Amino acid sequence: MIVLLTGDDQYAIQEQLNQYKAEIDAQWLTLCYHRFPADHLDRAISVARTRSLTGGKKLVIVENCHLKHWGDTELETLQQLVQVPEFTILVFVATNVDKRLKIYKHIVKYAKLFELTLIPPWRTDLIEKAIATQAKKIKVVLSKDAVEYLAEAIGNDMTRAASELRKLYIYGSGRKLEFAEVKELVPCQTQNSLQLASAIRQGESNQVLHLLDDLLSRSEPLMVIVATLLTQFRTWLWVKSAMSATGYAYVSGIKKDSELAQLCNISNPNRIYYLRIEVANTSINALAKAVTMVLDLEMSIKTGVEGKDLLPIILSMSRLFKLT
Repeated sequence: MIVLLTGDDQYAIQEQLNQYKAEIDAQWLTLCYHRFPADHLDRAISVARTRSLTGGKKLVIVENCHLKHWGDTELETLQQLVQVPEFTILVFVATNVDKRLKIYKHIVKYAKLFELTLIPPWRTDLIEKAIATQAKKIKVVLSKDAVEYLAEAIGNDMTRAASELRKLYIYGSGRKLEFAEVKELVPCQTQNSLQLASAIRQGESNQVLHLLDDLLSRSEPLMVIVATLLTQFRTWLWVKSAMSATGYAYVSGIKKDSELAQLCNISNPNRIYYLRIEVANTSINALAKAVTMVLDLEMSIKTGVEGKDLLPIILSMSRLFKLT
């Protein structure tokens, strides 16, 4: 079997590699488990072509493959993929691939492609689902509020999620853990674009400066920051608009969170309770202006604006809410 693992979710990639390793007889790991850097491709293919001395499976991993750096020599070496035995698991690991490359097209003729990418930080619903799945796998019992908190505290860092869940497993000893306990044990250290959006909405200029500086110092892509802000401010604007249009106060119009969630295109109706609280004292005009400013910012980034140019625009957005 030949596999191409690509993507930026290092935790998911390592988990996949661990699954393949688990298929190898533990007593024969020294003979049947091999890892090679990408510049030793010829050696890796040679080992992969050789049948296992034990008669069982063999795992050969080629790490950090940069396909765009491979040329005719590597392409010639890869002609031997057709000779890889059925019981050899040959895995190519790449952070990203250009699917237009001739060498990529050749590999996928023989390989299964697995694209393992990080969950976008603004998709809190998917992050919650991933954390809940991990928790279930290792038998950590969490309340819904606890899962939501972990998604906020950890973000899309699934490696840290696995570490924190193992800690909670030891602490909980099989009993259900509630929000307060989890919050005490797992600090919220993630400073992400969602927190930046909240700081802007609350008009907290100092916090905005701190969060933006942290994001830029960690080389967070500008488009990721702006995409998160746009998604969050649009959601707040939809909820505020729906509340204003219907007199949403459990008196008239829409009376159920599920109805408002459907109207605002929000997949998880339970989020509405928190969203209503967040926009309760927020001006609908400020939210509308903020969405317009983020759209303009998105266009500016596409035409070459740099990180340092974000600051005055983001602070201007924050001032919109400080005045309300």
